[in-house]
Amino acid sequence: MLRTALQLALLGALYAGCRWLVARAGLPVPPGLLALVVLIALLLGRAVPEAAVARGGDALLRILPALFLPPGIGIVRELHLLRGHALGFVLVLGVSLVVGQLVAGVAGERAARRERR
Repeated sequence: MLRTALQLALLGALYAGCRWLVARAGLPVPPGLLALVVLIALLLGRAVPEAAVARGGDALLRILPALFLPPGIGIVRELHLLRGHALGFVLVLGVSLVVGQLVAGVAGERAARRERR
C-alpha cells in the first residue's frame, strides 16, 4: 500500500513537473502527454526500472474509466455543438485511433525485440 502511494506520488510529481515546464516554456503540448513521453523515455532508457512505477500505474489504470466520465458527460451535454461537425469529429477520432494503435504496436514490438536480446 505504501509502495503504491509512493509510486502515485512519483507519477504525480512527474506530471506536476511537466505542467510547470509547459507553462514556463510555453510549449504547445499538453502536460499529461509530455509526462507520458518523459516516462516512456525513462523506462526505455532504463533510467527508471519498471518496478518503480508498476503498482502506481496499475492503480491509475483501475480508476481510468472514472477519469473519462466528466469529459463524456460534457460531450453529451454539448451534443448540439457536435452535430454540425460530426463528419470531422468522426474522421479525427478514426485517424487518432489508427495512429495510436500503430504507434503502440511499433513500440510494443521494439520493446519485445529489446527484451529478447
